[in-house]
Amino acid sequence: MKTANVLMALENELLRQDARYLLGQLDTASSVQEQIPSDWSSVVRRVSETRPEILLVELSAIRADLDKALSEIRSSAPKTKIIAVHESDDPKTILAAMRAGANEFIHPPFEETLGPALERMASSLDSDEGPLPDGKVIGFVSAKGGCGATTLACHIGADLKRQTGKDVLLADFDLTSGMIGFLMKVASSYSVLDAVKNLSRLDHSLWKALISEWKPGIFVVPSPEAFSHEHAPSGDELRQVVRFMQSQHPWVVLDLGRSFNETLSGIYEELDQLLIVSVLEVTALHGLKAIIQRLQDRGANLDKVQLILNRTPKMMDVTSEDLQKILGRPLYAMLPNDYPSLYQSYSAGNLLPPNNRLAQQFAVLTARIADIQIKTQKKRFALFR
Repeated sequence: MKTANVLMALENELLRQDARYLLGQLDTASSVQEQIPSDWSSVVRRVSETRPEILLVELSAIRADLDKALSEIRSSAPKTKIIAVHESDDPKTILAAMRAGANEFIHPPFEETLGPALERMASSLDSDEGPLPDGKVIGFVSAKGGCGATTLACHIGADLKRQTGKDVLLADFDLTSGMIGFLMKVASSYSVLDAVKNLSRLDHSLWKALISEWKPGIFVVPSPEAFSHEHAPSGDELRQVVRFMQSQHPWVVLDLGRSFNETLSGIYEELDQLLIVSVLEVTALHGLKAIIQRLQDRGANLDKVQLILNRTPKMMDVTSEDLQKILGRPLYAMLPNDYPSLYQSYSAGNLLPPNNRLAQQFAVLTARIADIQIKTQKKRFALFR
């Protein structure tokens, strides 16, 4: 029998006692947690942190607008199933709950309604559309403007699809000057800001309308055409969007712009890996160290941070060991400079061809990010030529 972890958000003490007792008797519930819904934001936060498979929520405890309240749950944890609990089987209440996004509706006596509802919800967990495990979120940020984070994000995103076979979302979170739409030649009037504006009704169908498919299995969300800092999304809103992206795509690649900015600060905890891209210039290396210092000052986990030195010259005055001492961390990758090839490819509306030397270095970096082995062809030798 399929089991599920359950979070109870019941305010009525009698309902809570009955549900607690019955859940303890049912084999369907693998674990049960509780959150008193006196403050709805605390419920949303708990769901976001624990990602329960099933949320058991008392409707009368929701003081806010029901549609908005349940949409916050769906945005924070899209895979969580919602079972609405009410003291009676009032038809109007049932209809309102289902329209707001509840998956099931139950009422006392729980002996007759709770068990069957849990069994149906637990069984449906295996049959849901979309990827079951959460996707991995990779962020690229430039130490300063012009270090090449956008170029890396585009090529790594495309190469993740080629090497893993899994769908990739390439999203431009550089809200002020993002270039992903231009480089990928994607003409779309939608951006990540549209996802933020529609958080209350963001679902799989709406999401498909917001994204553009660049090539089969590679989806793009460009930056907005116009952006005002007065209407900048909050860190919480951006986190909810990233979590939704993560629920829809096995790989999510984010271009986070340059330096330590509000976007990076807001979504850092959602990243599986942050790749800071620098070049061998004093100002860029200073910017790189500044990003790490800002993260460190905030008590962030730096294990996910990797450093990339881009456009390295053939002859360097400093060794990689010296750079490691200067930066205080090892370099994750050193990439050669091939601006002419990039310029030619972008002018033609393409990414670098696979046989290009820089593209091959991108492929090696992609394999490291995805933790896969690159198959290398053995050289063939002939006795006669």
